[in-house]
Amino acid sequence: MEKLQFPSTNIEAEQAALGCALLDLECAKQLANECTESDFTYEPHRLIFRAIKTLLVQGLAPDPITVHNTLQTLGVAEECGGQAYLVKLAETPPALSNFSDYLALVKEGALRHRVWQLAQQLSKAAAEGNGWRDLVGQLQALTEKTTATSRSVFVPLKDWQPQNERTPLIGDLIGTGELILIYARPKVGKSVLSANLVKGVASGTTALGMPCRKGRVGIIALEDLAVWHERLTELEVNPEDVFIAPTPVTIVDLHLIKHAINELGLSLLVIDPLALFLRPLLQKERASLSRDYDAVYSALGALREVAQATGCTIVMVHHERKESAGAEPTEAAALGSTALSGAVDVGLQLDCREQDGERRWRLSWWGRSVTAGELWLKLRPDLTFEPTTPPTPTTLKGRAIATLCEALRERSYRYTDLVALICERVGCSERTAKRAIDAAEKQGLIAQRADKFYELLDKSQIVSEGSPYSPCHHCHQQVSSVISANSVMTPVDTNDTNAEVSKVSGSIGWHYCHQLGALVCALCGNKLSEISATPTCLHCWASGDEIVAACTCTEPLRSIGVGLAQCPKCGSRWRWTGDRWAPEDNPPPDNSEPDNTPDPLPTVTDPEPPASEPESSEGDFVDTAEWLASFEVTNEPVVYDLETNEAIPVGDLSPPARKEAKCPRCGHRESVDPTVLLPPFCPACGSAMEWSSDPDPPPNSLLDAVKRLSDLSSQLSADSEAGGGRQ
Repeated sequence: MEKLQFPSTNIEAEQAALGCALLDLECAKQLANECTESDFTYEPHRLIFRAIKTLLVQGLAPDPITVHNTLQTLGVAEECGGQAYLVKLAETPPALSNFSDYLALVKEGALRHRVWQLAQQLSKAAAEGNGWRDLVGQLQALTEKTTATSRSVFVPLKDWQPQNERTPLIGDLIGTGELILIYARPKVGKSVLSANLVKGVASGTTALGMPCRKGRVGIIALEDLAVWHERLTELEVNPEDVFIAPTPVTIVDLHLIKHAINELGLSLLVIDPLALFLRPLLQKERASLSRDYDAVYSALGALREVAQATGCTIVMVHHERKESAGAEPTEAAALGSTALSGAVDVGLQLDCREQDGERRWRLSWWGRSVTAGELWLKLRPDLTFEPTTPPTPTTLKGRAIATLCEALRERSYRYTDLVALICERVGCSERTAKRAIDAAEKQGLIAQRADKFYELLDKSQIVSEGSPYSPCHHCHQQVSSVISANSVMTPVDTNDTNAEVSKVSGSIGWHYCHQLGALVCALCGNKLSEISATPTCLHCWASGDEIVAACTCTEPLRSIGVGLAQCPKCGSRWRWTGDRWAPEDNPPPDNSEPDNTPDPLPTVTDPEPPASEPESSEGDFVDTAEWLASFEVTNEPVVYDLETNEAIPVGDLSPPARKEAKCPRCGHRESVDPTVLLPPFCPACGSAMEWSSDPDPPPNSLLDAVKRLSDLSSQLSADSEAGGGRQ
């Protein structure tokens, strides 16, 4: 009979499983619970597994250093290859996320080894005829164990709850334990932006106008470490809570990074740049950052697992594609594979615009943890980014959007009328105007009502009860772990305004939607920040509930324009006088049309010829005072007849009476400008209206005089031509 060969063992799978156990405590616990020492076919691996299990029993986390000390205690350190082999094992696994696959391969190899041993014993027992039945039973039990149906991978939704809720670290933009990607063109300011985040977290103050949770920060600067030190010094960062890596640390040193995060208790880790951090692993696997999706995603997955396990937010600084320069922000603008946008939790894109000699930076964000948005920033001389107003749009599309918003602020328009208005005011094509309307509608600036009229969503920032829509100006995310009143993420105090705040349950926690517009500052009169959850003024840098301007009824005022505010409770209007808010004496009525009626102008009537011309001793000259006294000044406008030289009274110059239009379908009546020739569409049902009254225009002496002048001019021209022909 042919001799059975020993099955081939998967040494690589054993190395990967042990390497994951040396890097992650959870992997080590799972390995100790599901495997035994006999599952490893390579003897040094059995000894290393025994050392890992010993450390877990003692309550210690296994890593290359602690495992080596345990092996030395057992006296088998040299048999296992020493410290060098343990470091090699920690560098072996490409991703901790694949640990379950490595563990399955190890268990499968152990099962095959047992089956081979039983097969050897069964063949020998069958040849001798003794005890082979017992061995057959053991083999059947072993095969039944491997083919047993595993537990269901699904559980009822009612029995499942999210494991971790999002805890904010920097405003609502960045949470703890998240993987963040900051990318921009070279020399735009992404490192300065990262330094601002470092300062905000290390000091526990604000960054980019958003409150920060205080914590320790680590920096891995693989290029220009001296420049980083200079910037942090200029920003006056707290040196006691900021730690730097003086020697290069990369992805292959992930176990050392995780150990340092746990030892120092870091809340934020900045890696600059990402390409140099991933280069050793990508070179080892002969992979490319731009083309190999699996390799990049696997490496970032391991980094994200470290962030989730330690609760430390990891910020990676990266470059932007060349072809994306000047284009609109997008996820695909990051240089490299699309795995970058797929693996991170939040992406931050920074670009710079210059207008009228002033530079502004736009920070756009996207991700699974936040709602896409943008924030305009300006850079102070001390390298601090602070929020600012966006620049004036320079493109046709941008000016078209600004024009339609200004037009809709006055009244509503139909689609065709709005397109024509944009083309007339901006001077663009209909295609550009239609694209501007679509872009404004997607951005939530405008909306189309049921009657097909477009309106501006923030036209009136005071939402009355029963309003058909509720424009949401800002959304705060609240997490259960930071609901306390002293938390930096506590929502803005609403003073029990029921119409202001609606609490909505979403997939990423509770949301507080502020629907009454921005609060105003009591110190400088400007709007308060709508990015920060705490009342913060971006102009005078004051913060706290005491800076919120309030009405005499103790209700916070809401901005309705530059230097204007209104109380949502009593409706009183307020105006900024330069040093304080003062109530308006005569507030203008809402939606009132301007009075375009011109005031009557005083004119000079033609005086009657005097009975006798004044005689003067100086010949033909007359006294000026007497000559002026001969004219009579009245308020009645007149026009002169050139034939008779008589003054013709013009009459009232006020516009004629307005026309009345009536809808034959719903009976709606509306007063229309008399210069309109065709009846408009009904704003209620959209049907064509009919004239209910079209009064004849009153006799106008001015029009008659103009007509007579035109006829006289035509007659004189004809006589002149006739006279010239006769000559």
